[in-house]
This record gives sequence, structure tokens and C-alpha cells, in this order.
Amino acid sequence: MRRILSTGKFVFTFFSGVSPSGKAVVFGTTMRRFESFHPNIGLRMVVKTKQNVSIVTGTACPELAKKIASSLGIALFPLEVVHFPDGECRAKLSRDVAGRLAICIESLGKKPNDYLIETMLMADALRRGGASRVVLVCPYLAYSRQNLPEHDGASLAARLFAYFLHEAGISELITMDLHAEHIPSFYDFPVEHLSARTSLVDAMKKAFPKVRPVICGPDLGSAKLVASYAEEFRTSFAVIQKRRLDPNRVESLSLVGEVQGKDVLLADDMCSTAGTLVSAAKVCRERGAKRIFACVTHGIFVEGAIDAIERSPIEKLFVTDTIAPDDKTKSSSKICPVSVAPLFASALKRVITRFSV
Repeated sequence: MRRILSTGKFVFTFFSGVSPSGKAVVFGTTMRRFESFHPNIGLRMVVKTKQNVSIVTGTACPELAKKIASSLGIALFPLEVVHFPDGECRAKLSRDVAGRLAICIESLGKKPNDYLIETMLMADALRRGGASRVVLVCPYLAYSRQNLPEHDGASLAARLFAYFLHEAGISELITMDLHAEHIPSFYDFPVEHLSARTSLVDAMKKAFPKVRPVICGPDLGSAKLVASYAEEFRTSFAVIQKRRLDPNRVESLSLVGEVQGKDVLLADDMCSTAGTLVSAAKVCRERGAKRIFACVTHGIFVEGAIDAIERSPIEKLFVTDTIAPDDKTKSSSKICPVSVAPLFASALKRVITRFSV
């Protein structure tokens, strides 16, 4: 039997399990006839969907936002972030977003408090402008290191941050290489957690195709990440035990694994002061490592970090563009940038497809 349902936009045809003659319906033949009868329906749906998507960005990562929007074939939507002399800011839309899927791209590196406020104001402007959904693309999610209370009375910033975004009107989050895997459980909406590992490994292999390094974790917390890198390279791994003296200083204690006479690749999710990374490189050199490379997803690089890297045994450091590099980072002879715009564009294509259904 056949039933026809019209929604005003599409006409759906439903078949029961048997035909009037009692024979099973040949679904394959039906699908082929449908596809040949509407050869351009997929293209028309994609074009119509893109017309209903608005991509905005703040001041944190405009270059990355342009790359992502370009990969999607969608121009950035005009949104102005105004900064006042007293430090306040305001987000203002210049065109209508009513009924649209709004995508807000903002990273939270280097000035997390300022960019957090920008993010919430942009989300609020989009929500008040009538956007049907607001998706936040946050390549680097600040405060992810504060994911467990150190003692009674200590704040839990990662959980509070999730509450802020929810109240601002965010309905979905796409981020990359969080410091702890349990952080998505803090959120009351979907979180897509991407990994930059494959992009960094591909960049390393392309630049140094003959190098097959031992993967080394700069601390015990990176053991799982290091194991995944070792699987990509099909090689062994080692881990360094460290002791943090204070927020700015670390002391490496011992190395578990063998690096004598081998090339080494240090892998970590982020680099802030570079203290952990540089200490790990020195330990590997003292243990007889030959060439030393490094891969990190988030290059925060606070003041003095690049200088420390330049003086270290690290030959090349591969880092993504989740955080916009400053001039000092761009001019460094050891920093090799790797763009993750294609990864975020691919994730957004899935979001846009769901929105169109």
C-alpha cells in the first residue's frame, strides 16, 4: 500500500511491507526512481540551508573564523563588538537573524575573561535577534584546567563556565582537546569534542617524513594522549614525572621509558609558560635523545614562553591555530603552525545538515 503525506515543502511517499498483489515492495527500485526524478534536490537543499545560516565572530580569532567560513562557503555575518573606554563592551547585529541557525566563533586564549564576556554578549545578541539556535565554536575553552575542586571552598570554574554559556543562550558547543575528558558532562546541551592529533601528526610526518620518534609525555596526566600519538606513529612512548612548584614553575623528576639514541616527540594539549615542555625536553636530552620535536594543540604562549622555547633543545614545535598567534609567535623559527579550520568546518557541516532536516 502507498500513502502520500504533504508538509507544504516536501511530499513523502510511504510504502507498507507488501504490495496490493501480496509481493514484497522493491525498495531499491523505488529509491532509484526517486533519485533520477529529482537529480538536483540535494543541491537545492544545501543552497537553501546556507541562506539560513549566520556565522559571526568576535575579536579573539578573526583569521580562524574567516578560514572556517570560507571552507563552508558562507560569508561572515556582520556583527560589531564595541569596546568602551571604561572596559565594557557591547555586541550589536546590523542585520536580521530571525529564524536562522547562528554560529558564533570565539576562542578564549590569552585574554579569557574579556573573550568570555564577548562570547556571552554575542550569544545574547543573537538570541534576542531571534536566532532559532546558537552554536558556539570555541576552539580553546579557557578554565578547563580548573575542572576539579582542589579543596573545600575552592571554585569550580569549568562547571561555572558551562552555566554561563547555557544562560547566555548557547544551544550547542564545538570545542577541541579539552584538558579533561569529563568536562562535557558539566554542560546541559550537546558538546562535540574534536581532536587535533591527526592534523598535528600529518604535519609532522609531512615536514619530517623519515623521522619515527618515540612519543614522550611531559607529565603523567598526558599518558593517554601520548599513547594515542604513539598509535598514530606506530612507535613506543615514554612519560616524565614532574612536580609543580607553583603556577609558573615545574620540576621534572624522572623519565619512565627509553629515549637513548632516539628522536623524541613531546605531545601535550597546551603550552602556556612552556615550563613543562622545556623541562621535559631537557630531561630527554640528558637521557640521550637525539632530535627533539613537540606537538601541542593550544599555544597560549604567555610572556617569556617563546624565548624559553627558542633556548630549549626543541627543534620544531607544531601548534594549531586554536589561539590566534601574536607577532612574536609568528616570527619564531621553531614554531610550525597547523590550521584546524577544516576540522571545525567539517563539524559545522554536520550541524548545518541537522538544522536543515
